[in-house]
Amino acid sequence: MELPNRELFDVRQLPVAGRWFDVGASPKMMTVDDVQGLWTLRFGPFGCRDDETRGGVVHIEGDRMAGGDAHIVFHGGFHIDGTTLATSLTIVRHGQGSGYQRMFGTSAPIFRLDVTAEAIRPDLFEGRIERRGGPDIRVVMRRFEPMTRDSQIV
Repeated sequence: MELPNRELFDVRQLPVAGRWFDVGASPKMMTVDDVQGLWTLRFGPFGCRDDETRGGVVHIEGDRMAGGDAHIVFHGGFHIDGTTLATSLTIVRHGQGSGYQRMFGTSAPIFRLDVTAEAIRPDLFEGRIERRGGPDIRVVMRRFEPMTRDSQIV
């Protein structure tokens, strides 16, 4: 059986969210400016399938991030050390999804979560949401759109 030509599947020259990246490259050092823009956010228990995760959006501008989904909104500051993004977010529950009580371990209307994620590529972070009294939760952020003048919050 003949193996497929690997060059036919080389996607390193395809644009990702409006910017050109070498898909196979690992970031060496990132700055706050490198992560500005709109990101998708998926989270769920470690080991779950991607279709079992929940998700929303994150807008990153300056050293602040904010986002949410149909059940929660969140906001907070963040910092980057090398390729590690760390934040402590204030979570405000506005929906009544019972799955979120199990996921985050609280039914409080306002609470805090600590998140640490590592840059896999300039357009992808993977990490964990620390959960007191239970196992950590997997989190994945993918760049949806880089920061443009039109996407800035004024």
